[in-house]
Amino acid sequence: MTHFAPLDASRTRHNPLRAPTQPVELFAEGDDALTRMDMHCHSSASAGPVIHAASWVSAPECYSTPEEVYAQAITRGMDLVTLTDHDTIAGALSLVERGFPNVLLGQEVTVRFPKDRVKLHVLVYNLTPELDEEITTLGLRENVYAFAEWLADRDLPHSLAHPLHAQSRGYSIDHLEQCMLLFKSVELINGAHGGPRRDAMERYLRTLTPKRIDELSAKHGVRPIYPRAWIKGVTAGSDDHGLLNVGKAWAGVRCPSGLKIRDPLDFVERAMQGEASVGGELGGAEVLAHQITAVGLNHYGRTMHSMLSTKGKYVASRFVRFGGVTIDSPTKLRLVAHVARKKVVGRLTGKKKGPDPLFTALRTTIEPLLARHPDIRARLSQVADLPRGAHDGPPLANHDAMADFAADLSNALADAIISGALSSVAKKDASGTVKHVAAYMMTLAAQAPYLIAMFSEHKERDLLTRVEHETALRGHAQHPMTKQPRVVMFTDTYADVNGVSRFIQNVADQSRLRGRDMTVLTSTRMKFDPRPNVVNFEPVFSRPMPRYENLDFALPPLLPVLRYLQQHQPDVINVATPGPIGTLGLLCAAIFRCPVVGVYHTDFPAYIERLFEDETYTWVSEKFMKGFYSPFKTILSRSRDYMASLDKLGFDADRVKPLLPGMDTDAFHVRFRDTSVWEPLGLRRESRKVVYCGRVSVEKNLPMLERVWAKTRRLLADRAIDAELVVIGDGPYRKGMQERLSNSQKNAPGAAHFLGFRHGEELSRLYASSDLFVFPSVTDTLGQVVMEAQASGLPVIVTDKGGPKEMVDHALTGMVIPDEQEDRWAETIASLLADDDQRGRMGRAAHNRMQRYNIGASFEHFWQVHVDAHHAKLRALGVTTRDDDRGPTPARTTRRPDAPAMA
Repeated sequence: MTHFAPLDASRTRHNPLRAPTQPVELFAEGDDALTRMDMHCHSSASAGPVIHAASWVSAPECYSTPEEVYAQAITRGMDLVTLTDHDTIAGALSLVERGFPNVLLGQEVTVRFPKDRVKLHVLVYNLTPELDEEITTLGLRENVYAFAEWLADRDLPHSLAHPLHAQSRGYSIDHLEQCMLLFKSVELINGAHGGPRRDAMERYLRTLTPKRIDELSAKHGVRPIYPRAWIKGVTAGSDDHGLLNVGKAWAGVRCPSGLKIRDPLDFVERAMQGEASVGGELGGAEVLAHQITAVGLNHYGRTMHSMLSTKGKYVASRFVRFGGVTIDSPTKLRLVAHVARKKVVGRLTGKKKGPDPLFTALRTTIEPLLARHPDIRARLSQVADLPRGAHDGPPLANHDAMADFAADLSNALADAIISGALSSVAKKDASGTVKHVAAYMMTLAAQAPYLIAMFSEHKERDLLTRVEHETALRGHAQHPMTKQPRVVMFTDTYADVNGVSRFIQNVADQSRLRGRDMTVLTSTRMKFDPRPNVVNFEPVFSRPMPRYENLDFALPPLLPVLRYLQQHQPDVINVATPGPIGTLGLLCAAIFRCPVVGVYHTDFPAYIERLFEDETYTWVSEKFMKGFYSPFKTILSRSRDYMASLDKLGFDADRVKPLLPGMDTDAFHVRFRDTSVWEPLGLRRESRKVVYCGRVSVEKNLPMLERVWAKTRRLLADRAIDAELVVIGDGPYRKGMQERLSNSQKNAPGAAHFLGFRHGEELSRLYASSDLFVFPSVTDTLGQVVMEAQASGLPVIVTDKGGPKEMVDHALTGMVIPDEQEDRWAETIASLLADDDQRGRMGRAAHNRMQRYNIGASFEHFWQVHVDAHHAKLRALGVTTRDDDRGPTPARTTRRPDAPAMA
């Protein structure tokens, strides 16, 4: 909300360097009578780098000439034009001196707080070369207090640029508060930055009252420069650096008479007095990324294009057009001749070079993608046909469409190049493998502007939270502590069939049923039942894992995930698995300034040790796990046994917490018992069933179960017990185990049956219709299947290592037997199968015990950990509840030593 303060019409100024105004024209009342100006844009006169990294290659901030910026502003409907180049008026001055109409001199001045050197950018209008020189000669850039006083003394229109965007490290709510005392106007919309800043700043301006200004003045020892400091003018501008967004964000002033304003100075003075409204497009990470890319493409075209080969020049000349850049390109005939010459030289010298993987991938993907993105194709044609600034912008100017195109192109290139790399590895082609790896690295580098922009766009998220806190205390926003946190879980295993995936599916269901704002994010090509709060991104690359063909190794797409989270704005990120998707979750937590929480589901070092029996592999896996989990605010362990394992990995005890075990006791229940389930599967209905469910692999200790069952068979035969082993699941150990346990008489006592994966109610019926559950693993952190089997009424036998033993009451709901005591395992299995009464008592006790581990209670415990992590982050930022807040800092009688005394 802005305050209306009428401009004193009798107050006039004269600036001899202001361009001549056009005759006043009469316009009909309505939008046509609104005078618009993009009050913040840049030209090639801004010589500094747009990002610090650009200074390494001497790239300037902008390549757009002043006349191109002017042309684009007029093309997009701006009535008045200004340039606000960094610390110079040269760009705008060149337009004025050449007679361009309706132009106002402007500059984005860099100033600092003298004590901590924190930078601000202030847009200043109606400067002259003499006034511009004063800023330097008086050293005003080094002292924001002196600079603000100078602006007031010279009566210069100005606006604090992007007030919630930090120009240097250390910018805080204290700096913002002082700015409210120093400046008359603020930029409400900045076309390079997103909507949350605009919303937060608008709420913050509503909190400014005479009383609040007095409080801030006392707190900081700075007197307000302007007599009605609680009334702020607002401005808006594109902050364009690449001739993409000029005129897309603007301030507008409507005269009561319905006349257009033709005097730019009159316009900005009215804006200073609060008469301006703001409009246009909000920015975001995509906009900033495309600005960076446009500058980069221009820099390439001017400095590096000549160094490429003919083929390189041909490809590059087409790609720079995405940023509106046109450079010399070899003809197709010359390109064909170049390629032919290379082939001839290769045959003569015997040094044939294989095709370039990136060039090949581009040739096969670019045209089909352009066909799917017609707006991008059309804008490419505009770049070729029209001069810069005279059209609606190159492809990079259509930010949403271009971001979609970039994501599709990155995914297509990555899939083609990775597939080629694997083919080279299979052919033992070292040179081809290196080329493909280099090509893939180039595709990742091309996404760097988006990554840089995401970090930049969200680096002030903590500041925005503080602003939200301040506005909530004064009744203009909901307090951050009272909001339900948004949680996003990253998992590499969701569609798989294992205990971890079932736990995550249960969590997704519970969060939806209980109204919690939690989204599960995965990336897989495996099929699964859709849920509203589960988001699956098509993988960039997906292949079955070596030795685990039923599991997929998937690389998630970077850009779509980042764009989704930018819209979703998570407060806490849960990383469920230490794979590619989990790693992306850690990156997102760093970008979006979120605490990380996760469950230590799988003891990978123990798995590696059992799989490879190599200390080096085990040591590497331990180091990886320690590094992976180091950013976690809280690490949940699904059993107390594995808290000791986490301690051995070096995790701080205060970060490790036990998670209340839980499962869906309605989905696994004795009511599902139905022995008719066996006959369609080729098993005898009357036999007793010993069931194992889980991954069929070495790390589950199945070689031990294989030996135990061979011994059990003999005991069953001696005691005339009709029983069968049922293995549910799949994995690399299945084929060999199945062959070794096969019986010449398929339905004879002691036969083993391998059913593969079973899901849903069928799995529940298989559990409940069995007689005994065995789980030989020594590496599981919990053993979800052990809980499911007991809830289904089965006694269980587990080892004395790992988490499953904590879910078993020895001799009451099952037996806990050391894995090395294989004879005892075989004897216990045979004895329980022979004793229906004992087996029945144990099964009933197991079912009853599992009812206390309902998934609902477990989920509430799980959710509260995330709430606690969110609140701990808020408290670290100084955000407290209303009850805890003590109000404004008591008034101080002395002013800051570096702040000027104001009359």
